Amino acid sequence: MEKVLKYVLVALVGVSVALVAWAVATTPSDPTTANATAVGANLYWGYALIIGAILAAVLGAGMDMLKKPEGLKGTIISFVAIVAIVVVSYFLAQGHTYEIVDLQNKGFFPRFDTVITDASIMVTYVAMAAAVIAAIYSAVSDALK
Repeated sequence: MEKVLKYVLVALVGVSVALVAWAVATTPSDPTTANATAVGANLYWGYALIIGAILAAVLGAGMDMLKKPEGLKGTIISFVAIVAIVVVSYFLAQGHTYEIVDLQNKGFFPRFDTVITDASIMVTYVAMAAAVIAAIYSAVSDALK
């Protein structure tokens, strides 16, 4: 099984490199006449890779939980914490009353877009803070052992 995964990963990287090379090779010097076909193919390939990664992560976690059910409690707590952070960020963002200028259309972005953007930024800040705290905790706990 490990050999098959290695070959699949090499094939995925090969397709990615080929698509990027195609996009770079067919990009004209004038940016107004960009090659939409190559760029679109790269975007769709990126979407497919992201969907595949999400599916692999979810299926891998599910299979691991079936093999070791004692880790189910931690998974549920993590999931609830993530959902809580997203929901709290959304409601905090809804309380803000500022508008983001849309220069292209000479107006303002719709309220929903502004709320989603603000909530996404808050979730990113919380994730970065959690990563820093986890790194510090890990370093300190390793030093004390």
